Amino acid sequence: MKKMYAISSKGKTLKSFLDIRFGRCENIVLFDGEKKDHAIIENPFKEEDKAGVQLVEFLKKHGVSIVVTGEVGPKVQELLKKHGTQLVLIDEERIKIEDVLNKIK
Repeated sequence: MKKMYAISSKGKTLKSFLDIRFGRCENIVLFDGEKKDHAIIENPFKEEDKAGVQLVEFLKKHGVSIVVTGEVGPKVQELLKKHGTQLVLIDEERIKIEDVLNKIK
C-alpha cells in the first residue's frame, strides 16, 4: 500500500518547524513514501470553522494515509480512525520538517 504522509508545518520549507496545531497549521507537507518526493501546500482551512475536520477530508482526497502533527481534537481523531488514517503525534515543538522526514525515510 502506498504511504502518503501529511505533516503540519509552520513554514514553506523543509527547514521550517513542525506546527503542533493540526487544523490551524499554516502549511501541510505532503510526502510520498514511495517516490521520496514532497510538496508543501498552504492549509486552506486554517481560518475556517471545523478546520481540522475539513483538513482531514481534504487530505483523504489527496491519498494521505499517515498524518504527523503535534495535537488533534477528539473529532479529528475519530474521523482519522474512521478513514483508516494513521495518526503520529510528535510532542517536540522545535523539530524541523527535514528531521521528521529523515525519521520517516
